[in-house]
Amino acid sequence: TDALVALADAACGLRDWQPDWTLLVQRHLDTADALLPDAAVAGAAKAALEHELEGLRERLATLAAGHGDDSDRAWVHGLGEVLSSHLLHAALGGEDAGWARLDAREVLCVHPGELGVAVDWEASRDRLARWRQRHPQEHVVVTGFVASDAQGRPTTLGRNGSDHSGAIFAVLFGADELTIWTDVDGVLSADPRLVPDAVCLPMLSYAEACELAYFGARVLHPQTMAPAIRHALPIRIRNSRAPQAPGTLISTVSRGPDGLHGTPVKGLSLAEDLALLELSGAGLIGVPGTAERMFAALRQAGVSVIMISQGSSEHSICCVVRQAQAEAGRAAVVEAFAEAIDDGQAQGVNVTPDIAVLAAVGDGMVGTP
Repeated sequence: TDALVALADAACGLRDWQPDWTLLVQRHLDTADALLPDAAVAGAAKAALEHELEGLRERLATLAAGHGDDSDRAWVHGLGEVLSSHLLHAALGGEDAGWARLDAREVLCVHPGELGVAVDWEASRDRLARWRQRHPQEHVVVTGFVASDAQGRPTTLGRNGSDHSGAIFAVLFGADELTIWTDVDGVLSADPRLVPDAVCLPMLSYAEACELAYFGARVLHPQTMAPAIRHALPIRIRNSRAPQAPGTLISTVSRGPDGLHGTPVKGLSLAEDLALLELSGAGLIGVPGTAERMFAALRQAGVSVIMISQGSSEHSICCVVRQAQAEAGRAAVVEAFAEAIDDGQAQGVNVTPDIAVLAAVGDGMVGTP
């Protein structure tokens, strides 16, 4: 995907993209030869790859000529999953072995939402039902990351969108469980680089998994869990390099068969490279709407708020933001409260850089002294 993004950027920037395109073509043809020992199977797969990559060349030429739009860029960015699906489909035996291949752009309909890309579930279900009538095979290879908008134009789910696609299609296909294959044994109780004796957690609730992911655990993107939570779909995290490991099961419950949580704290996660931004002033006490003004200013500046803490009567409001956004956040809040600061009603905005947030996560902490 990085290579495809770079190709699109080069084409839009009127730089020579053709040598890198040629390298990408050769990389995929070499992979087909290495992956598929049968010459006939490899030949068919390479023909499909060459067809897709010729389409890439045409899209890049369109972008270089200044005639492309966002949908053309999205088509280019998402091609990696399409190429991978051809290779995987062939490696599994293809149609002869009972495998269908689904380009998600034919089925998955999405639209921009307030919190990111949102799925049009009704339209997607209708499209999948029609696709299944033409492709009744039991096993299906589906592209991740890519989708279409309501007008049928190609788009993507954004980076980290492949696992999100898995959750979406697990719901659309009515699956009993979604398995996410990754490179660790499951969700660990802490970062093993910082805590060498961290253990793999056998079971987590959705809430616990969301908290751990939000505060820096890299195993599962929070967006992936949204369709699963909505449809009560269990997610199992497993290690593709150690398939014998049972992994971590994420579902509606965090308790084992004995009804116990195990320990009140399931895990610890650490979010680094953060800053503390504080607005304070005696003149803010009892003034309605102070917090609303502050967070509206941060939203307008595109600053993401990690945590919020408010003193009594709005005398001080603190929030944790990403270090890289701290100065933009400070400037936005200063502008929003310029009059109050000039009048001495507010003491100004202070930034404490280089902080980390340590989160202790566990449903069992509720009510536990």
